[in-house]
Amino acid sequence: MATPKSASWVVRKILESRSLIMEHQQLQGNIHNRLQIMCTDTKFQIKQMYLKLIPVYARAEWKSLMLHTNTHPRYRFILCLAEQQRLATMERLLKIGIQIPAACAFCGHSLEYFSHLFFECTITKKLWSRLCSWLGYNRSIGDWKTELEWACKKAKSRRERNAITSCVFAMTVALIWRERNIIRFEQAKFDDLQICREIELHIHIRGKNIVKWKEALYQLNWIP
Repeated sequence: MATPKSASWVVRKILESRSLIMEHQQLQGNIHNRLQIMCTDTKFQIKQMYLKLIPVYARAEWKSLMLHTNTHPRYRFILCLAEQQRLATMERLLKIGIQIPAACAFCGHSLEYFSHLFFECTITKKLWSRLCSWLGYNRSIGDWKTELEWACKKAKSRRERNAITSCVFAMTVALIWRERNIIRFEQAKFDDLQICREIELHIHIRGKNIVKWKEALYQLNWIP
């Protein structure tokens, strides 16, 4: 049904909403049955209509890690890009036609693709192993997908140690990317001790503001 040109603004919006409801895939049946779905106690609820019209997307597995309250926003931003693999690694730049040296900024041997940069490079893997040991985990370091799933599971837990682990994961991803850029553009050297000290300082400051973190922090070996 075409919307009459002479109709008022309110009538036009009502007719447009009718067409939107009829075309929506989640709602089935005639217009009466579709409106019945949006009723509560036989009364139409505009809120229910809005909820039904919201598109349904697959839930991001890394939501719990991304929205963790103890992660500083400046680390969360880089983590968000990393979780979607949107960071401009050498492999990504080569795919869009930018010709640049493709060797890893840390080891200088392999191609700088995403998983290699963060977990498969010998330099960054050594850093992760050191941090895991500091946090009390005796585990081998896997690829990006494996480590992200592991960190997301820790972020869903309310235990203080898992909260610290989630924060350390987000910080380390952001700091590795920062150090990579420093090495690329300023010809500096990688300093894993400096990263560990920065992580330790941040965790210590956060721990002072959260009583429950204190007990968990005292159980750890303070120097990574």
